[in-house]
Amino acid sequence: LATQIKTADGRRTVWCQQHDALTLQPCAARNIEPIAATAKESADLVQFLMSLSHPSPEVVAAVDGAMAWFRRTALPDLAWRRVGAQGEQLVAAPGAPLLWARLYELETDRPIFGDRDRTIHYVVGEISPERRNGYGWYGDWPAGAMAAYQTWRR
Repeated sequence: LATQIKTADGRRTVWCQQHDALTLQPCAARNIEPIAATAKESADLVQFLMSLSHPSPEVVAAVDGAMAWFRRTALPDLAWRRVGAQGEQLVAAPGAPLLWARLYELETDRPIFGDRDRTIHYVVGEISPERRNGYGWYGDWPAGAMAAYQTWRR
């Protein structure tokens, strides 16, 4: 719970992909993994927190905050698909299940994409094909937690 990201006004959101083991502060890992909030790992953490048999008020607040963030950052009507020789692409897909980016900029909640040279991009098509096609940049990771949330909240 100590590593959950909080906004300037104190609202709980989600977690970073990595945190320093001593300071608990967000940190980068591989060159393609900058300091960022993450939908995938946060969804796993929320599922774990919802599995606790007698959650404390702090745990409930953590889950509620993450759910609000998942709702706010969900990407409707898009899909992450292989498009011929171009490889993985974000494409329009009306009615598709909700999608989330893997990584989000901490201050803005904008999806971000890291490349091997440690550059950060806001458009996945700007990163090298090797990285665009070799990493799970988009997925439906929070969907399971969101589906279980209403029952858990009761």
